[in-house]
Amino acid sequence: MTRFGTPPPLDATAVRPDYADLPDPVRRLIARELGGEPDAVRIAGGGYTRGFAARLRSGSGPERFVKAAGPETPLVRDMYRQEARIAAALPPELPAPRLLFADEAAGWSVAGFEAVQGNPVTLPIRPTTVTTLLTTWAEAAEALDPPPEALVAAGIRSQPPGGMKEFTAVAAGEEPPFALPPRLHGRIDELAALEAPIDAVLRTDRVSHADLRVDNFVCGADRAWICDWAEPAYLPPWIDTVVLLLAAHADGHDADALFWGHPTAAGVSGEELDTALTAVTGGLLRGWDERPENLISAAIDDLMRWSGLAAADWLADRRHW
Repeated sequence: MTRFGTPPPLDATAVRPDYADLPDPVRRLIARELGGEPDAVRIAGGGYTRGFAARLRSGSGPERFVKAAGPETPLVRDMYRQEARIAAALPPELPAPRLLFADEAAGWSVAGFEAVQGNPVTLPIRPTTVTTLLTTWAEAAEALDPPPEALVAAGIRSQPPGGMKEFTAVAAGEEPPFALPPRLHGRIDELAALEAPIDAVLRTDRVSHADLRVDNFVCGADRAWICDWAEPAYLPPWIDTVVLLLAAHADGHDADALFWGHPTAAGVSGEELDTALTAVTGGLLRGWDERPENLISAAIDDLMRWSGLAAADWLADRRHW
């Protein structure tokens, strides 16, 4: 239990098919890449899509982490295809599992990755884990500066202007209010003013992960890897640092000190940080009203609310509310 309720179980959020549920052509493809039928299957409990994801090992080959999605989940299939394209273009010095194969069978997209030796992050997050994640992210951000040509060619999203302004929409009467924690009560106009410069804050030619939640890391004994490079974007890397630190703040760590001590925070102003925190708070607390339930696990709602409350609290601390 934290100040913001029970944190989501990061290793038990997914709703995934079993290996036996995959079509025969998909299983044959996987067996070919593994060097035989898998005799060990460990379904990934973390994540929020309903695609297949598991660590697989055959008796004659090394372990692989395999993702697969088919025509029944087209959004997930497209994400897995894009993730494979991006993973193939990541620079070798970037700390991420390597793509080993990508193929199609029976309308399914299948991708196999290096099965790095580690475990998902657990909450509450320990100080040593926070340090490891921040160090890993600093290495990744450095490897992405400047954006590698191969990665740009693989497809980088641009942030559309006009988004991330939930408080502005409420203040203008364009959207209904949503539930806020007590420290933000009565501050809609102030919050709208704080988030107003977000388009300028986000404008950059830098590339970032764009979804750097703590559950997108795998932690080993003395290092970590960043996973799920499905939708990198032109985004200031320090925005991902903010997202990464939400769990740290929720668990009582000094997120402000950790942020300003991180290399990605160089040149960022306090007002820019507050603008980003406000925009992130609004997006998370508004929630995902149009979440496709057949594609995305309902556990994402709990994660967004918990993370949004952490972002709101960090912002309120900084503004002395």
